Amino acid sequence: MKIFFSELYFELKKNRGAMTGVIIIILSLVIAIFAPLLAPHNPTEIFSDSLRLPPVFVSGGKPGFFFGTDDIGRDLLSRLIYGSRISLSVGFSVVVLSLITGTFLGVMAGFYGGLLDRIIMRLTDLIMSLPSILFAIVIVAVLGPGITNSIVAVSIVAVPNFIRIIRAQVMVEKNRQYVFAAKLFGAGNFRLMFVEILPNCIAPLIVQASLGFSDGILNVAALGFLGLGAQAPMSEWGTMLSDARSYIESSPWMVTLPGICILVTVLSFNLLGDGLRDALDPRLKKQN
Repeated sequence: MKIFFSELYFELKKNRGAMTGVIIIILSLVIAIFAPLLAPHNPTEIFSDSLRLPPVFVSGGKPGFFFGTDDIGRDLLSRLIYGSRISLSVGFSVVVLSLITGTFLGVMAGFYGGLLDRIIMRLTDLIMSLPSILFAIVIVAVLGPGITNSIVAVSIVAVPNFIRIIRAQVMVEKNRQYVFAAKLFGAGNFRLMFVEILPNCIAPLIVQASLGFSDGILNVAALGFLGLGAQAPMSEWGTMLSDARSYIESSPWMVTLPGICILVTVLSFNLLGDGLRDALDPRLKKQN
């Protein structure tokens, strides 16, 4: 495993796009972890005498509010910094929930086949036949608005991608010689699935997890924009966009700044995912 990750790091170093994504992700993590130290103000603190101030580098801005304030006088920079905490934790939660659930179901479907495989795959096809954001909206509408329910909804939407990937890999790996050798030594089905086969399916899971991170952030931000995700006064980027849409012409910085944060964060994970795919796909290595 150590050799695997060292080779992966070596391959990623050759990909400028992937390394750019890694640097942005590390910076985002540092900002999220040290948000209380970096934010100049409390993100929920209201400055009633400073409503909709422009950024400090624009005429009319105040030195104490670098990116200006929103419609009720909250510091935008502080809210953006704390918003990174929410977005990264949302992406991590979505990936963990969908990865665990999708991997378990995919391994079961690929290993046992038969009726169990047909049931799991038909449910997967049913979920994938619906527009992802629409299906997430339906789930949140049933469960109720909120950041936790948004994470659950987006995780359910993301599970089929992991199921299909891991199922295909397991169906190939279960016919390898090392699996037959493990059977001869008396290994049970649980050991065959999760100790012998699953570690050899890790590469596509890593790629899908990195891409799922960006999808999770984007989908939860979309739910927040629709008023179904994080609720006020939580400083989530999608909710900030929703609150600012009425001022898109008069105060464009209120919309532009959280939009840029979403764009840069999602782009960085997509760059990393593309780099991981290029590094882990042997066919792409041969082409290069």
